[in-house]
Amino acid sequence: MRHVSLYRKWRPRTFDAIAGQEPVVRTLRRAIETGRVAHAYLFSGPRGTGKTSTAKVLAMGLNCEKGPTPEPDGTCESCRAIVNNSSMDVLEMDAASNRGIDEIRDLRDRVNLAPVGGRMKVYIIDEVHMLTTEAFNALLKMLEEPPEHVVFVLATTEKHKVLPTIISRCQSFDFRRPGVALLSEKLREIADAEGMETEAAALTLVSREARGSFRDAEGLLDQLNSFADGPVTASKVRELLGGTGPEVLLETTDALYERRAADALRVVDQLQNEGRDLSRFTGELIAHLRRLMLLPHAPEVALAEVGQEERAGLEEQASRIPTAEVVRIIEALGDAVSRAKRGGDGKLELELTFLKLARDYEEPQVDALVRRLETLEKIVENGSVAMPPTDARPSGQVVGATPMIPTAAEGEGPAEEDEEDDETEKVTPAGFGGESGQDGAAGIEVIGAQWGQVMQDLKDRKQALTATVFAEGQPASLEDGLLVITFPEESDFYTKEAGKPRHSEALGNVLEGRFGARPRLEFRVAGNTVAASGAPASGVPAPDEPETPRHRERGEAASPAASYAAPPPEPEVEARGREMAGARDSEVDDVIRDSREVFVMARELFDLGD
Repeated sequence: MRHVSLYRKWRPRTFDAIAGQEPVVRTLRRAIETGRVAHAYLFSGPRGTGKTSTAKVLAMGLNCEKGPTPEPDGTCESCRAIVNNSSMDVLEMDAASNRGIDEIRDLRDRVNLAPVGGRMKVYIIDEVHMLTTEAFNALLKMLEEPPEHVVFVLATTEKHKVLPTIISRCQSFDFRRPGVALLSEKLREIADAEGMETEAAALTLVSREARGSFRDAEGLLDQLNSFADGPVTASKVRELLGGTGPEVLLETTDALYERRAADALRVVDQLQNEGRDLSRFTGELIAHLRRLMLLPHAPEVALAEVGQEERAGLEEQASRIPTAEVVRIIEALGDAVSRAKRGGDGKLELELTFLKLARDYEEPQVDALVRRLETLEKIVENGSVAMPPTDARPSGQVVGATPMIPTAAEGEGPAEEDEEDDETEKVTPAGFGGESGQDGAAGIEVIGAQWGQVMQDLKDRKQALTATVFAEGQPASLEDGLLVITFPEESDFYTKEAGKPRHSEALGNVLEGRFGARPRLEFRVAGNTVAASGAPASGVPAPDEPETPRHRERGEAASPAASYAAPPPEPEVEARGREMAGARDSEVDDVIRDSREVFVMARELFDLGD
């Protein structure tokens, strides 16, 4: 006797035999019972979920000699003809191979013919989304005005490719993908009826491999029945599928978590020598790690596809390995799979990933590059390595600074408690007022203590390059409203940049906002005045100041220190400064004449102020 495949032999013949689609079955049964069968149905869902089988059961119920009935007997001539695909009243067409307009026109010519032996003519069009646009339009005309004795059943795995006008003329049913438990139960029923001896773990593996398809699960069980000499065990399933056991997955995960690179690489080599599919192993490892990730948070989801024999090892490993570590491994393996799909060597990509995970080989982050850049700056400037600060302090907190609380003048009473200001009271350091003979020692001490915060204020105002320039200098003195900032002798590049208006004005604005007054600025290198900028705090030009073109343009008078200012920088240097400032209308010189220019350009590129 000719062998019949299990998926054909166990195809549902009644509505009760359709598993996992209760809402669809209930609706169709009620439609037949009440005589409200629609002229067109659209069955959509994953492959192997029973769409075509349900359509045939519907046809049997409509044409059964005892019907229309939701319980076709399967023994009458009409039911037997439908089961054997020999009925003249039930036409099944595959749209994947009959997708043109000619086939649909031929179907249209036969639609008006009366049924031969049954009550209704049922047209089952499988994979209807494969029809051409012209064929869809021809089908649409039939769906708009169908004969009373015709029922269309359209089946598809890709509903989104069906024209909306077609969907609107059909009753649509979505078939759900069955879970591992339901598939295992169905396979157990078939195995017992066929006299097959199977392990529960083997049926779980088969159900997991089927990925929600009854047809695939039954076909694989039929294949195992021929492959196994005796009972169908989990080891025989893995041998047939080329998969790995849970022990290998547990061992590989432990090796990666415990940073045992050699053990992890040996697993890859052993699987390769055994002829196993490494891409399949990677998928199984990712699925195992997914269950580890979900187990502490949603155990019912994690254990839905796991047999009872695998749960103990999975729960023990999940209790030891943190979820963050599991996520890190999953992301790395996902990147390896993507690279392998783009044409990379699967084994090499897996070995590289295992080595990175075990040795923490990672690409350097931007923050790490910035810290290395700052360290190199210190080496170049001071000849010694200075580690970057490790603590982060909120804005407004100054290291080593004493809180400056304004005190009432002598002879005045305490301030009223109910008089409060929303803004922080400005404290003007001594010497900002510009009074002759006033001692500025206290003022320069206040500015020096808050110099780091002044740099932070510049960065907060998106003046990271200006903060980089003035970070190389230190406040030296404050007398009569003139603030002197000194730079090391080897930092002449930063000193020239400090004298440019855009940098000096930005610093003056921050000082005025922080201390309530705007000093004049003077910059020196090793005791020599290089550049000066700013006006007196009162805003009135100082007497006997020689005017310069820049002061005439701004309507200001030059400061006394301007007579000591160095000549303006070369055009090439000025062009490089405009390039770093983002000026688009300047002619740029690409030649780098000082190694420190690289640090300034890098700071602006990485936007270290943010």
